[in-house]
Amino acid sequence: MINFEKIINKEKKAELIRLKKFVSEQKVVKIQFGCGPRILKKWINIDLHYCHYQNYLKYYTDKYYPPEIRGDKNDFFTFDITKAKLPLKDNSVDLIFHEDFLEHLNQKQQIIFLAETYRVLKKNHVHRINTPNLLISMKQNSHFKKGIAGVFQNEWDKNHHLNVLTPKTLQELSELIGYSQIIFQKRNLSVSKLIPLEYRPDPKDRPENGNIFADLIK
Repeated sequence: MINFEKIINKEKKAELIRLKKFVSEQKVVKIQFGCGPRILKKWINIDLHYCHYQNYLKYYTDKYYPPEIRGDKNDFFTFDITKAKLPLKDNSVDLIFHEDFLEHLNQKQQIIFLAETYRVLKKNHVHRINTPNLLISMKQNSHFKKGIAGVFQNEWDKNHHLNVLTPKTLQELSELIGYSQIIFQKRNLSVSKLIPLEYRPDPKDRPENGNIFADLIK
């Protein structure tokens, strides 16, 4: 009988060893969560499953995913941030980035995620968040006078979102956890100069003001 649990544990251990080696080779430690197919070179790209960019390059184009920033499997790590502590030391990460990721976590998972990223981030460094804005989505698509029939439920049902934030909610959660500053920005404007061009939101999906762009400073 095959011991699948033993195989899985062996794979997890190998992944942790590979991650530690990868971190030791980087002068600047950068993490991208929920990377999907846009894996960034020399970043710790984290997601549940590896996906090659080949079928998605027509959407990203060379503008948002030029050859010089394209990573591969060596830059990708399988990890579920909602179930385990990041295998990284306190105050060891220079930059954290994600776009259209946070809304796919439920409320409990969001708090765990923000706390864990706070732990590993270096003092005065940036955690860049790019996530849909619930206020804009509801204002532009809902007609509340109609009651339940007027609520734009696609924000959750079609997009598979679990907990969509407002700027105020994000600020309150971030301050609760300990971030010293929450700076609301626009697309591609950040305190950090190391963040790649932000692909989300796709204009076909929502307008630019439909997302929250924020720099969380530890």
